[in-house]
Amino acid sequence: MMRHNNFLFKLMVLLLFRAKIIWIFFLIQLLLLSWDSLAIASSDSNQSSHVQLISSSQKQDSAAKSRLDQSLELINEMDESQHKINLLNNHALSYAELGYLDIANKILEQCLAIARGFEDLELKVTSLTNIAKSYDQIDQKSQAFEILNDVVELATTVIDKSLQGQLLFEISLKYDEIGQEELAQTLLTQSQTVIAASNQPPTEFPFSATPPTFSLGVVGNLHSFRDTAALLGFNFDYSQQWTENDLFVDSSLSLDYDSSRSVNQLRPITYVVSVYRRHLNAKWNFFTEFFNSTNQDLYSSKNDDEDLTIITGVYAGGGLNLWRGDSPSNFLDFQLGFGPRYEFDYIDFKRRRNQVDPTLIFGFLGRNVPLGKVKLNQTFAILPSLSSLENFFIVSDSDLSIPLSAKWSFSNRLFMRYRNEKIFDNNPNLEFVFSTGVDYQF
Repeated sequence: MMRHNNFLFKLMVLLLFRAKIIWIFFLIQLLLLSWDSLAIASSDSNQSSHVQLISSSQKQDSAAKSRLDQSLELINEMDESQHKINLLNNHALSYAELGYLDIANKILEQCLAIARGFEDLELKVTSLTNIAKSYDQIDQKSQAFEILNDVVELATTVIDKSLQGQLLFEISLKYDEIGQEELAQTLLTQSQTVIAASNQPPTEFPFSATPPTFSLGVVGNLHSFRDTAALLGFNFDYSQQWTENDLFVDSSLSLDYDSSRSVNQLRPITYVVSVYRRHLNAKWNFFTEFFNSTNQDLYSSKNDDEDLTIITGVYAGGGLNLWRGDSPSNFLDFQLGFGPRYEFDYIDFKRRRNQVDPTLIFGFLGRNVPLGKVKLNQTFAILPSLSSLENFFIVSDSDLSIPLSAKWSFSNRLFMRYRNEKIFDNNPNLEFVFSTGVDYQF
């Protein structure tokens, strides 16, 4: 009986133990299922949140681009200036941050066109260097490098050495910012050399060479009815200053055609004055001067269609400087020279004069003489013939130039010629012509 009871007790304990294990296993399975449900729910929640964030970011970018588009329209209505370039630069970078690189490149190309149109060299160099930095910031390094190379060439043409050194220093900083350390160091050394030289007292002679300047004008007209008449002409002024010599050219060349003329249907009109000076020192120079006038109203004895008047002279001598400005191209010289003068007059189908006379020249030659803000170009000469002292000219050509901008000026010119020996008795001895207009200097 005892054994039977012990057996039943053990059997009950065993059954209870197994039931407990099954219950524990069931609870574990239930916990695992609950954990999986929570993980799935959390994953779904994260994916939904991520989609919402992407949608929100796209909306923000679209709104930012819309604002940029609106402000860009306002900027484009502004006048061309450095401030406009700065605003466009900032907008180009903002478009690039949003991923619109094509728009950014177009804006920077617009900045380049504006900057290259500036006449002020300092403003042009500063603007172009800022544009180059913007190209570098949008990973257009080759374009940035090309612009800076062009700017270096531009800066070296600045006449003011102190300003040139400052601009080269500014460009060297931009080279350093785009990672061109070697070029930056080279340009930094060059800028230091230029600035140091500009701080030294200038030597009076030899002079500092300056870039050439020239102006070009074109004139023309055409008329056709029963007859055809046309004129095509070019006005050309040029000057070049080297260390010990210089050259000045003032010329006007035209062809005048008229089908109604019985002779000389094609008639040339020329006026050329060219002066070359070789400086011996700051005061004295040796000059050669070439002069030619063909059918030029200022020098013709008579100027009907069939007439022909030619005056040509080549003179050489010494010059004494009376005044010099801040540039050797700004001067007033007294000149004394000698040379042959050729005169030819064919008037009313008769040859009136065809001769060469040895001629003296006493003259004053001035360029860019300041009279306040006005500049005076002056030529005054007495030209007596050594063959006959009664055959002499007195010529005065005064040109007052009033600056309107860096390139444009308002020109007022008074030309006077006194000719002692007249071709026609009815001609006056004194002729004068006043003209006015505008000039553009390249």
